[in-house]
Amino acid sequence: MSRTALVTGVAGFVGPHLVRELVDAGWDVVGVDHDPGPPPAIADQLCGYVGTDLTAGLPLDQLPAGRSIDAVVHLAGRSTVGPSFAHPQDYLSANTAMTTAVGEALLAHVPGARWLVVSTGALYDPTTPGALGESAPLACASPYAVSKAAVEHQADYYARRGLDVVVVRPFNHLGPGQREGFLLTDLLAGLHRWQESGTPVTVGDLDTARDYTDVRDVCRAYRLLIETPDLPHRLFNVCSGVATPGRAVLDALVAGLGLDEPELHVDPARLRPTDPRTITGSAERLRAATGWTPRRSLAETVRDAAEA
Repeated sequence: MSRTALVTGVAGFVGPHLVRELVDAGWDVVGVDHDPGPPPAIADQLCGYVGTDLTAGLPLDQLPAGRSIDAVVHLAGRSTVGPSFAHPQDYLSANTAMTTAVGEALLAHVPGARWLVVSTGALYDPTTPGALGESAPLACASPYAVSKAAVEHQADYYARRGLDVVVVRPFNHLGPGQREGFLLTDLLAGLHRWQESGTPVTVGDLDTARDYTDVRDVCRAYRLLIETPDLPHRLFNVCSGVATPGRAVLDALVAGLGLDEPELHVDPARLRPTDPRTITGSAERLRAATGWTPRRSLAETVRDAAEA
């Protein structure tokens, strides 16, 4: 009998990629999101769908008859750092309420399911030297990070209630289907405008380097973490372990699209003098527990994103 995973936030950036990863590995997938119907792109890959306001609860009684849940991947939540500064309480309220909804539903209906709670690598203190492992110091530098720190405390509470909880801290991820407001998609949109009208590509500081992982590699890590029976830890980073400058992402896009070097406009509003020059994570704990390593190159990621 196939296993069934429930994926919250299935209509977001990561959700469709995770559904494909799970289905290809033999899982049945039930999607959860706020829309009344499933995302058209993956509707035929889902065995069920629950349309709900997850801040008000998770109605597991809407699952297909006889369907039991073996694992839950909790992607749903407010996930963009910038807007969290304007709406701090909204982020804290929404992200903690959704976590409560899932935790209470699992306690009541399927307490044996593995629950993968998605936090963020943005919790780490970026001034810490070297690669950031799971024991590195934390620093909540945004309301978004505050909300994820609270979610991690909730995850600990539900683990103490007996749930099989695993927390992941993914670093930056890129790939097809990502909306604007992130480096790769903003650069891609700028390059299209430059091709069409000659408008210079607006950028920030392209010399800062961040740890980027293809979203499909991230989803494979999530699958391995819900499949591996005896994990030695409850907290795992998901990251490449390599810091890539923004300029390298731009160069990969330019090369992949076969363009000449574009004219750039540096927007002072995008410059943050206090930003660390380099942030790198360590996924050694994940690698040791599951054998996971990133497979997709930056060139492959930007090519697929440009073609999406």
